[in-house]
Amino acid sequence: MSKPFDTTLKQLLADFAVDWVGWLAPRVGLPATVGVEPLDVDLSTVQLSADKVFRLLAPAEGLLHIEPQAGWDRDLTERLHLYNALLHDRHGGPVYSVALLLRREANRPTFTGALTRSYPDGREYLRFAYEVVRVWELPAEPLMTGGIGALPLALLTDGASGRLGELVDRMDARMRAENVPDPVRVLVHTSGMLLLGLRYDDTTIHNAYLRARGMKESTSYQAILREGRAEGQVLTRQEDLLDILRERFGVVPSEVEQRIRNTTDATRLRDAIRQAIKMASLADLQL
Repeated sequence: MSKPFDTTLKQLLADFAVDWVGWLAPRVGLPATVGVEPLDVDLSTVQLSADKVFRLLAPAEGLLHIEPQAGWDRDLTERLHLYNALLHDRHGGPVYSVALLLRREANRPTFTGALTRSYPDGREYLRFAYEVVRVWELPAEPLMTGGIGALPLALLTDGASGRLGELVDRMDARMRAENVPDPVRVLVHTSGMLLLGLRYDDTTIHNAYLRARGMKESTSYQAILREGRAEGQVLTRQEDLLDILRERFGVVPSEVEQRIRNTTDATRLRDAIRQAIKMASLADLQL
C-alpha cells in the first residue's frame, strides 16, 4: 500500500534504524540494545507489501515488522497476521509485529494487541499477538531525549500540543549541539512537518517552525517549509478522503485507493472530499 508518508518514514527507519529499534524493541520484549539490519521483503506474489522489516542480530533472532498507520484500516489486524505468517515462512521467525498508529483516526477499540479465531463451539484455534503503539498517548520527553531519528514522533504526542514551537526549537538546538549534518537536520525537520500535517493546520505548523532560533532565515528552513507544508496538507486530505469513503461504503477497492494516493493536488483532494460526503457510490468519485 503506497502512502505519502511512507517515503519519509521509511527513510527515517532506514537511516536511523538503531534509534527506532532501540525505542520499539522493549515494547515487544527485546533488549533496547539489540542489533538489526534492514531486510528487503518481497510479498508481491500475494500483492502485499509490509512497510518496514528488520532482521534481528545475535543474541536475538527473528524479524521486527513495523507498520505505520495514519487512517482507519478495518483490516489492519488481519493484514498484520498475514504479513507475520508470510514473513515467518519466507525468512524465519519469530516475527514481532508492531502497529504504529500515528493519529486517533487510525485507532479502533478492536486493536487490542491480539487477534483470535474460534470454532463455532467457542474453542479457540488461533491467537496472534501484536504490539499497538498509539503515538498520541506517548509521553513526549522520552522521544525528545532518545534517538535523533525518532524525534519527529514527539510532535504527534498529546504532550506536545500547545508547545510545538518549544519542541521544534529543542529538536533543532539538540541537533546543532550534536553537530548533526545539515542534510540530516533537514530530513528530521521535514519529517516532523510532514507528520504534523496529520494533526494540525498549516498556520499552527508554520508558527511552530518560525519559533526555532536561526531557522527562519536559513535556506534549510525554507526547504523544510516548502516541502513539509505541502506534503502534510496533501497527506491529511488523502487520509480524510479515505476515512469518509470507508465510513460510507466500507472497504475501498485498491484501485480507488491508489488513485487517491497518486493525487497530490490539494485542491482536487478538497473537492473530492466534498463529493464523497454526498455521492451515491464509489463510482461517482472524480479525481
